[in-house]
Amino acid sequence: MAVKRAWYLGCGSDQVAERVILLGDPGRVPRFSRYLSEVETLPVNRGLATVTGRYANCRVTLSAFGMGAPIAAIVVHELAHLGSRLFLRVGTSIGLPPVQIGDLVIAREALSREGTSAAYAGEAASASADPQLANVLAETAERFDIGCHAGKFASFDAFYRDMFALDSAAEARVRNKLEALERQNVLAVDMETSAILSVSSSLGCRAGSLCASTVNSLEKRKIGKAGQAEVEHKLISVALEALTSQKLD
Repeated sequence: MAVKRAWYLGCGSDQVAERVILLGDPGRVPRFSRYLSEVETLPVNRGLATVTGRYANCRVTLSAFGMGAPIAAIVVHELAHLGSRLFLRVGTSIGLPPVQIGDLVIAREALSREGTSAAYAGEAASASADPQLANVLAETAERFDIGCHAGKFASFDAFYRDMFALDSAAEARVRNKLEALERQNVLAVDMETSAILSVSSSLGCRAGSLCASTVNSLEKRKIGKAGQAEVEHKLISVALEALTSQKLD
């Protein structure tokens, strides 16, 4: 079979796995790759860092997209074109009550408030996570005695207008949006989950999202350095165990 190549990622179909952990921060790629064996670090192209290794005798790719739904969609689409079939976003989010800073949150669905999903899912207001993957993530977290929540996410494009007020002009807008989302039982807000779920589904792939709540937007509080390291360990431990337990068609 001829090797396919990705336009932006710059890698070939022989270099990526069917199971993929999608990361925002490229700095997490070397940190998380320490949990893998037989690691192959692929050339970084346009800031998109990717490695492939093994965990529990399964090949797993870690791929960083940076920030925002458009580039996350490009990465998912290219990896799906190369043969990846199961995607899990692993990252951080803004938590809404009852979620506290440091808690993990599993997406079962996500409200599409970003502009990318419409290109793949039309005018659908929300996207669903793969239920089997979501269930296994919850079961794995419970087995590891890691507290987590599972439920609804909402994803936006404009971080400093819809998610976090950088200046006084956006304070009322952000507060009103987040309080409205809380009334809709949204647990976590980010920039990519709904797009990743929409793109994956439209391409015939399975996808989920596992995030740590690291920011309280209304109180302007964020997790500390020690807490960040702790939640990253929880995230990658749960993600790898859950992802590699999944059977692929």
